Amino acid sequence: MKKQFFSLFKACVCGVMVLAGAASCEKMNVEDADKESKANVVLRIGSVEQVPFEMARTRGRDVNGVCSRLNFLVYQDGERIRQINQTSEDEGFGEAQIQLPEGRFFLVVLAHSSNGNPTSTNANKIGFTNTTGFTDTFFYGDSLIVENEDVARTLELKRITAMVRFIPYDEIPSQAGRIRFYYTGGSGTLDAGNDGWGVVNSKQSQWYDLTHNEEKFEIYTIPHGNDDKLTVTAQTYKGQTEAIATERNIEAIPVLRNHITICRGYLFSPVYQMDYEITVDDRWSVDSLYFDF
Repeated sequence: MKKQFFSLFKACVCGVMVLAGAASCEKMNVEDADKESKANVVLRIGSVEQVPFEMARTRGRDVNGVCSRLNFLVYQDGERIRQINQTSEDEGFGEAQIQLPEGRFFLVVLAHSSNGNPTSTNANKIGFTNTTGFTDTFFYGDSLIVENEDVARTLELKRITAMVRFIPYDEIPSQAGRIRFYYTGGSGTLDAGNDGWGVVNSKQSQWYDLTHNEEKFEIYTIPHGNDDKLTVTAQTYKGQTEAIATERNIEAIPVLRNHITICRGYLFSPVYQMDYEITVDDRWSVDSLYFDF
């Protein structure tokens, strides 16, 4: 009887040791996994250069409500090695955690509301397309050095786009179903190594489905510098892709980064074509432009 009791006791002790060992191994694996996945670079969007179009000029506004997409891009020796894309529906929108080895990197962050993410393999040619669309875009670019200690950085993004706002005097033709703005002179591609300035002479376009209640139309571009001028062709279509109903060409529209150029005139009535006159508006930036036509 004693022998049976001792055997049972021994079996229980062995079982407890096995379970304890298993628990110990499981805990070690979890810690190792956490260590492997622990980020040593934490990035947070602190503010963006945002001036509401219809409000007084303000700065340092939170990223929420300003854009719908964020791209966190890390480059080393000209090669993109990390990419985190976020949408405004994602939890933690505006914060990114990245695991990087020790070294020197180049960090780029973009905030925009395009239909997709830009091509970003080359930091010197980060490009949006007519498919993804051109929107108000904000930029951060700077070196990033990772050493023994973790890095935490709060980022301030600045606007790199110019906007042209068309305010027509005349009514939209009743037969028009869509309008297309085709424009050249600016860029849809930025050079992150050159403070986000435009780097390609892009052929950009923006479509609008017409409800005939529109009071304005807006297009965006990334200027190459401070002397860019756009050439814009506005075409209305009878249907979605049917014959053109009207066509209006507008040349030498001045655009500046962080400025609105407001174009007022007869957009659908060529008979009323007239010379242009430039004045100043301060609702977006101190020196936004009026461009009457």
